[in-house]
Amino acid sequence: MAERGDVDAYRRLWEANPEQKELDLALGFMVHQAASLEFFLHQTVRRSVGGRYATLVTAGLQASGLLDAIKRILDVGAVSEEAAREMAEISGKCRTAFRERNKYVHGIRVINTEHSEVWTNNRRDGGIDQHPMQAEKLMELGADFAMLSAQVTDWYRHHVDGQPRRGSRRPPSD
Repeated sequence: MAERGDVDAYRRLWEANPEQKELDLALGFMVHQAASLEFFLHQTVRRSVGGRYATLVTAGLQASGLLDAIKRILDVGAVSEEAAREMAEISGKCRTAFRERNKYVHGIRVINTEHSEVWTNNRRDGGIDQHPMQAEKLMELGADFAMLSAQVTDWYRHHVDGQPRRGSRRPPSD
C-alpha cells in the first residue's frame, strides 16, 4: 500500500500540472460513464432473459459479451422487429464507444511538452499505435456513453418492461 507521503507527493505533482489534471478528470468522467453503460447492459440482458437465473447469464460478462448476448436475444425474436432494429443500432454505437474507451483504458499515456498521446499495442503487426489524447475528446466520449445509457434504459423499460417512453431518447438515425 502507498505511504501517505507518496500519495501527498503525487497529489502535489498532479495539482502543479493543470493539463494532466484536466486529462485525468476527463478520463475519470469517461470511465465512469462507460461503467454506467455496462451496468445498464447487464440490466438489459437480465430483464430480457427474466427468471430466477437471469443473473447467471450475465455473471462475469464484460461489455462485448453483454452486447453479444443482446444480439442473440434479438436474433431469436424475443422482441418485435422494431425493437430489434432499434437495439441493433444502439448496440452498434455501444461497440464503437467501447472500442474507443479500450484505447484509453488499456493503453499507456505518454506526456511530452507539446501534447499527450495514448499508445496501444497493434495486434496485427506487433507495433505500437499512437493516438492523440485530448480532454475534450474524452469528455465527448463520456457524453456519448451517458447518451447510450439513457437510450439503453429507455429501450428496456419500454420494450421489455412495458413502460411508456420517457421523452425523445430514441437514438437518432445517422
